Amino acid sequence: MLSKKVKIGIVGCGAIGEGVALFIDKRLKSKAKVCAFAELDINKAKKLKNKLKSNPKILDIDPLIKQSDLIIEVASQQAADYVLKKAVRLGKDVIILSMGALLKNRALLKKAEKLGSTIYIPSGAICGVDGLTALRLGNIKKVSLITSKPPRGLLGVEYFKKKGINLKGLKKKRVVFKGTVKEAIRNFPKNINVSVTLLLASNFKNVRVSIAADPHIRRNSHCIDIDAKEARLSINVENIPSKKNPKTSAITILSTQALLSKIFSSFKIGS
Repeated sequence: MLSKKVKIGIVGCGAIGEGVALFIDKRLKSKAKVCAFAELDINKAKKLKNKLKSNPKILDIDPLIKQSDLIIEVASQQAADYVLKKAVRLGKDVIILSMGALLKNRALLKKAEKLGSTIYIPSGAICGVDGLTALRLGNIKKVSLITSKPPRGLLGVEYFKKKGINLKGLKKKRVVFKGTVKEAIRNFPKNINVSVTLLLASNFKNVRVSIAADPHIRRNSHCIDIDAKEARLSINVENIPSKKNPKTSAITILSTQALLSKIFSSFKIGS
């Protein structure tokens, strides 16, 4: 993959898509280039295109996948679901940020290996993934996640309408969800990708998830506990929301940039 200048297609031109595209254009320009965008908001795509030296095309998803060596999905679970199936079928490499799509398509992981496709998942809004992937080879007994967010980072979620939960004017911290990863990502598809990362990294089926809205915090926080025979990990992360999208942590953008750096570097740290 690294013997030529890699053509990268990005699906989604929001906060993450923009941060990743600019990073590739400035920091990886000798090894890769953004060749195309796919975005429902054509004006958003045009604005980002004008910021890049690589002069990418604005395409539908199908031609973008065909013309790219590596596809980065930063749009939605629906887009990720389609990109995964299409990219793997064509033997293309893909970076997925809407991880919920992988829960429905775990069989694609074996198919990808047969067809020469590599699926990458950034560590995103959490740390400690290296330790967790190591412990999956041992004996994990428990994995739990408590995510707390400012109410504005959870506004507009359909789950709250169904449950009659109103976050406007919230005065104190309130736990709004408890359940499994599958339930969490179904109800909070843009807010709790961290849970899917934990499940896939640990291969532990019974990851327990809690989500809280807290009007007294300005950062997205994740408290993760992993108990295994070989070690115990307690990870506390406080992330600053992206200025462009409060539902996304700024570190998620940096994490995707770091993953790209690792892919294109001859010096790699961690598992």
